[in-house]
Amino acid sequence: MSSTLEMPNNIDVENEGGSFIKFESSKEHYKAEACIVWCYDARFADLYNDFLSQRGFEDSKVDAVKGAGGAQALAGGEGADRTVAESQIAKSIKLHHTERVILMVHMDCGGYGGSKAFGDDHQAEWDHHVAELQKAADLVQSQFPQVKEIECWLADFDGIHKIDAITGAEAKEEEEEAA
Repeated sequence: MSSTLEMPNNIDVENEGGSFIKFESSKEHYKAEACIVWCYDARFADLYNDFLSQRGFEDSKVDAVKGAGGAQALAGGEGADRTVAESQIAKSIKLHHTERVILMVHMDCGGYGGSKAFGDDHQAEWDHHVAELQKAADLVQSQFPQVKEIECWLADFDGIHKIDAITGAEAKEEEEEAA
């Protein structure tokens, strides 16, 4: 017996053991509005969707790079996580002409050992994550100079906060203006 469940976004599920999900999508290539490096922690999944909506991004025109720790992969040393994150950003730039990279980390992240790794000291954890975002922004700027805009965001359980990170290029501009 076959039945069809009506789903949002032009999705029809042909319910014969879940063997086919019909979905209509454009075949046209797109320019990504941003490449977003975000943690895959499900506690922040709704926040991710709200973030996209409030920023006016169309989900289908954003390249999402999701992994444990989000931007942590770009803040630490060499390793597989960093290689994958850099590779995905490079592909977003090459394939979808991305000019904006958005970096995200969050409080109580298991990738950092959770809040307990900071002795449950909220300020110490916050400061650490801000420093990590700065390192990640610096790496993106140095590895991908064609990126015109880098944004840093720190999610907490009350929402998401924009963090002002100064990339090497911006610091140089400030020095030149001061001279």
